[in-house]
Amino acid sequence: MKVLLLPVNIASDISHKVRALREIGVDARGFSIAASRIQSGDDVRVFSNDGANPIGRGIRRRVFLAQMWKMIAWADVLHWVADANLFARGWNPSFLRWIDKPGVVQWMGSEIRVPEQDFDVNPYYREAFREDYEYQSESLQNSLSHQRFFANLGYSTLDFIGMERYIDPELFPKRFRTWQHVFLPDHLPNYPDPAKARPLVVHSPSAPVAKGTKHVLRAVEQLKGKCRFDFVLIENTPRPEALKIVGDCDIYIDQLILGSHGYAAVEAMAFGKPVVCYINPEIGKNYPEDLPIVNANPDNITEQLEVLIRDAELRHEIGRRSRAYAEKYHDDKKIAAELLSVYEEVIALHKNRREKG
Repeated sequence: MKVLLLPVNIASDISHKVRALREIGVDARGFSIAASRIQSGDDVRVFSNDGANPIGRGIRRRVFLAQMWKMIAWADVLHWVADANLFARGWNPSFLRWIDKPGVVQWMGSEIRVPEQDFDVNPYYREAFREDYEYQSESLQNSLSHQRFFANLGYSTLDFIGMERYIDPELFPKRFRTWQHVFLPDHLPNYPDPAKARPLVVHSPSAPVAKGTKHVLRAVEQLKGKCRFDFVLIENTPRPEALKIVGDCDIYIDQLILGSHGYAAVEAMAFGKPVVCYINPEIGKNYPEDLPIVNANPDNITEQLEVLIRDAELRHEIGRRSRAYAEKYHDDKKIAAELLSVYEEVIALHKNRREKG
C-alpha cells in the first residue's frame, strides 16, 4: 500500500507516522509545506519559500504544486493532517475531485476547534481567546469550512480525544479514533529520582497564550521562596536538545488552557515524567481511567505544582504510571497497525462508493 501524508508536519506528526508505517511494511511518504527547527523533518519532503523574491516564490510555488500533484497521483490513500487552506483554492479542489483518491483527515486543533462551543465549559479558554490568543482564526465558520472541504472529497475523519466534539456527524458519518504516538525506543524512561530534593521543572511555551505560560511563570515565582527547585523554559530550541531537557526533568508542565493534552505531554510521559496539564471535565470523560496526568488549571497550578515539588516519591510513582500509559496507548507500532486497518477500510468504502456511482 502506498500512503501519502500531507501537508503540515505539526508536532512532527507526519514524520512520526511515515517512520512507523514504514516499519510495518507500508510504503509511506510525507510532504510538508514548512519546516521548523522544533520539529523532526525526518522522512518528509519539505517545501519552503523562505528567502525567495516574488518571482522566485511564484516559480517555487508552481514547482511545489507539480510535486504535490505527482505524489498525490502516486498514492493509494491520502492522509491529510489538519490544514486545508493551501489546497482549498485555485485548481487544487478540482484536481483532488478529479483524481478521486480515498483519504482520511486528521484534525489537530486550531483548524477544527469551535470557540462558541467551548466558552461555556472552559472559562480559561474563553479568557485567553479574548486576550492575545495565537489562533484567532478559530471559529464555527472556519471549522465547518474545513470540514466541508474534506467531506466533499468523500473522506473519513481521524479524531484525537478532544477533537471529536467539534465534528459535524452529518458531514462525516464514518469516523475513526486515533492517538498521538511516540517511538518508544527514542524515549527511554528516566524516572524522577525518589530521593531527589531539588527537582527540575520544565515548560515549553510553543504558543504562550494557548499554553497558559503566564500562569506557569506566576506559579514558579510564588513557589521560589517556599520550595527548592530549578526551572527551565524551553524556547526556540532544536528538537534534539529540547527532548534531552525533557528527558532529564522531574516535572513537565504542558498546557493550562485548551483542555486536552497533545504530543508534548505524550513524549514526556514516554520519558517517565509526571505531566501537569489542564484536562477539561467535558473532554476528560473520553480519556481512559488510567490517565496519569496531574490535572491543573490557572486557578490551582501553584498548589498542584507545590505538591509535586515537595514529594519526590510521588513524582517517581506518577512517572512510572506515565510510561506504562504511553506504552499502552501511544506506542507508534501499535498505532501504525491501527492506521493500516483504517486505510484498508477507507479504500474499501471508496471502492463501494464508486461502484454505486
